[in-house]
Amino acid sequence: MQDVNIYLKTTETCNLNCKHCFTNGKNGKKIFWNTDKIIDWIHRFRDVKPDLNHIHFEFHGGEPFLAPVEEMQKIYDSCNSLWNSVSWGVTTNLVFKLTDEIIDFMKGPLSGSIATSWDPKIRFENQKQISLWENNVRRLISEGIKLKLFVSVTKDTLEIEPIKLLLFVKEMGFDEISLERLTKNGNANLFPEIFPTNEEQDKWFLEMHKQSEKYNARTWFKNEFLENVYMKFESGFTKAGTFCRDCEEKLFTINADGTISGCPNSAPEEYFGNIDDDVKALINNPTRINNITCEKMGDSRCYNCEVFSYCGGDCHQLEWQNDVCAAPKSLMSHLSGINSKRKIIIIRES
Repeated sequence: MQDVNIYLKTTETCNLNCKHCFTNGKNGKKIFWNTDKIIDWIHRFRDVKPDLNHIHFEFHGGEPFLAPVEEMQKIYDSCNSLWNSVSWGVTTNLVFKLTDEIIDFMKGPLSGSIATSWDPKIRFENQKQISLWENNVRRLISEGIKLKLFVSVTKDTLEIEPIKLLLFVKEMGFDEISLERLTKNGNANLFPEIFPTNEEQDKWFLEMHKQSEKYNARTWFKNEFLENVYMKFESGFTKAGTFCRDCEEKLFTINADGTISGCPNSAPEEYFGNIDDDVKALINNPTRINNITCEKMGDSRCYNCEVFSYCGGDCHQLEWQNDVCAAPKSLMSHLSGINSKRKIIIIRES
């Protein structure tokens, strides 16, 4: 048995037009999902995978709340009891008028599993949108909803001193932050200037760790990116987050047009099946199997890396730049050195 995450895209379009968006923002297809077909597919998936340890459904987009809430509720009502352990969430830009219906849905079926995004310069078109987003964030937090914040690691992001970003997250009241490195999908292909170099982001992650330690920021909220790295050295678990190397096995993204892919970042472009396909045939589709195999293999340059035993190759979709990978190598080298010193002290004490 294993965990499975299924992204349910209500639409391919959005009310924003972020430069890094993998679904092309406002230029995404002006289409919406077919809820009856999605419910049918999930039931057929249950027939093939009845013994999953846990399954999570994430309403996604584009902007998922461009679709009526009652359609999401319909899917929840039809599918929530199919497995023993099921959870639901949504990733939304929160740049729209919040209604009581939306908030009730967030508190109820979604159980407060709400994620939103903030990015310097590339997300909001004007101060009105910024203010709307901030007010919505504060309202949801005042309602007792815990929010997760996604921040894309762009050149603009790296211009922010790490502690200033962490203070912003703390002051807004977020429960968690996830730092997302860019992949070349959708809009991002049109704006290469937003990408930092791998060396730049590597240095920034190390500095974030040092400043986080200096100001004890680890106690403020969960920093998912850093915690996934810390886990390697504190508990020995090396497969958390983007380091898992099994995304293509456990992720399914159902695009609004009914095509199905693995990772949501590449889902609009690299799909391997359709919602009308036989589920067993879809799971064993040669393209999907090839994606799984390629992810497992990784890049041969990784095997000679000093931190490979900790890193494991990181996300297979992140591009190398010459001989520099996109992993936080300097941070892992730093923690590896500290870990080695601790082991020596323990040995001497024993």
